[in-house]
Parts: sequence; C-alpha cells; structure tokens
Amino acid sequence: MHYELGRYIKAATAAALAGAIAILGPATGAQADSNIAGKKVIFVPIAMGISLTEGWARRMREHAAIGGYTIDVRDAAFNTGIMAELVAKAISDKPDVLVVHNPTVQLLARQIKQAESEGIKVLQINLQSNQPSAAFVGANWDRIGREIAEDIVKECGEGSGKSGKVAIIPGQLTAADSVIMNEAAFKVFEGHKEIEVVSNQASDWEPEKARQITATVLQQHPDLCAVFGHWDVHTMGAGNAVKDAGKADDVLVYSTGGGDSVACKAIEDGVQDRIWSYDADGQGRDAGTMVDLLLQGAAAADGSMLIAESPLKVIKAGDGYDASLCWKM
Repeated sequence: MHYELGRYIKAATAAALAGAIAILGPATGAQADSNIAGKKVIFVPIAMGISLTEGWARRMREHAAIGGYTIDVRDAAFNTGIMAELVAKAISDKPDVLVVHNPTVQLLARQIKQAESEGIKVLQINLQSNQPSAAFVGANWDRIGREIAEDIVKECGEGSGKSGKVAIIPGQLTAADSVIMNEAAFKVFEGHKEIEVVSNQASDWEPEKARQITATVLQQHPDLCAVFGHWDVHTMGAGNAVKDAGKADDVLVYSTGGGDSVACKAIEDGVQDRIWSYDADGQGRDAGTMVDLLLQGAAAADGSMLIAESPLKVIKAGDGYDASLCWKM
C-alpha cells in the first residue's frame, strides 16, 4: 500500500507537468468554452461545513460559472458508508468529471476504477486512494511529513536539552495523509535514535479525542517535547490539552492544514506553534483549473495521473509570524 501511494505521487514527471502547463495556456480565458458549457461535474467531499471543503467548493463553483458547466456538491457528512453510496449514485448519474475526497486509501478504490472504466474522469483532491485516476490536486504529504520530522529533530533532538519524546496524532491511520506523513517522519526519526515516538493514536479527526489522547500522554510523559497532529482542526484539541497542563512553553504543537484564518488564530492564541499549510483556497483554484482541463480532454501523454502539487506555507509562532499567510472565506 505504501509503495503504491509513493509510486504514483511521484509520477508527476517533468513531461507530464509540461503537458499540463501547455494545455493550461489557452484554457484560462474568461469566456465560456463551448467545449465544456453544459457539462456536468459532481463533487463528493468527506464533509462540508469546514473551511477546507467549503474553500474548494467555492473556487470550483467560480470556474463552473465561467465555463458554463454545472457542479453538484454531495455531502457525506463524515460518514464513510454514506460516502460510498453517494459515489455509487454519482457514477450512475454519469457526470463528465467526478471529484472525490478520499477518507482512506482503500474506501473508494473500486469505485474510482469503475468510474474511469465507464469514461468518467476522476479528480482526487488532497487525499488520494490506492487507485490512480485521471488527476490529483493536493499536498505533497511525503514532503510535509519529512519537513515536520526534521524540524522536530532540530527542536527536540541531540543537543536540544529536551527529552526527544514525540506524540503523533493522525486523523485516521489509513487516510492517505497519515499513511504517507507517518512513513516519511519515521524515516527521519530512524536516523536520530534520541527521538522517541511515545504515542501514535488516531483521533478520527475529532478535536475532543485528540485532547484526551494528548492529556493522557502528558500524564504518562510530562517531559514530552512535541505533538505532531495530522490536521490543524483536530490538533486544536491537542493544543488545548497542552495549554491546560501548563506545558505551552515546553511542548511544541505541530500540524498541517488548509491555512485559513482559524489557523492563524490558533498560532496567535498559543494553541499551535507551527502549521504546514497547503493553502485550501489555492487548492480550490487549482482544482477548478484541473476540472476545466479534464473537461477539455486533458490527459498525460504516458497515461499517468495529471498532478498539481500544492505549494506549502509554513505558519510559525514567534518573530517570524505572518498573518498574511492565512486566507479568509
């Protein structure tokens, strides 16, 4: 599973990207393209009502309005059973493009393959399946996991005077971001034996569960040096547990996220210390552009996935803090 994810994430070769950029040129005009007007797009996110997916939907709707095609958003409301049903229904409705937000690497794999086999182009956004598809827009989780782990080594490792103890809080152990970030982080930690991962428990994306996990870890390891949460929303709970324990000056709280204004407030309030933002607002624009391209027949010449990797912004507390790195709905 890990090999497959890593293999196709890295499949965005220079040739494929060059092809995508070449196609992108004439597709950015403000007038509706007669080739895409009237076409149908369906977006099935894990859940609406959060800035991440609301930001994506907003930007994709803007592209749909300009292009003259429709986009239908179907909310799974954090229910994987409902999500599978919604994707099945979407396939039967035969859209031109299906946009999916995978909660785990396996849940939608069969359906993505089915959709593609029936001529429906599938765009995976931010969290990918084991099953490749026409395109992917999202974060480079390997890079994020590696960079955060390297920063933890710098802050907690040899010569720091700290314990080297780290708690990792994934959203779900089988979600693509958690699979890839953990793999990348543990590779870094393997080269630094002074770093000890004392907990690696999933929160199921729930802030309260992340708070409880962190509170328990702090009781067991009062000299904890860092918490690495895999999404800034549930890591709010972890950060609050650190504050409640009076450890805000001793424990660094790391996370990743879409980088909206709530992330900056978490930094300002001392709930989190460092957030690797993949800029959900920018991802929404990229997703809208990718949908436009897919509707016009864009495809990688070698049959691999078209990939738009999201640029990263690191939001840090302290003297280098920059509120302009965050976006607002």
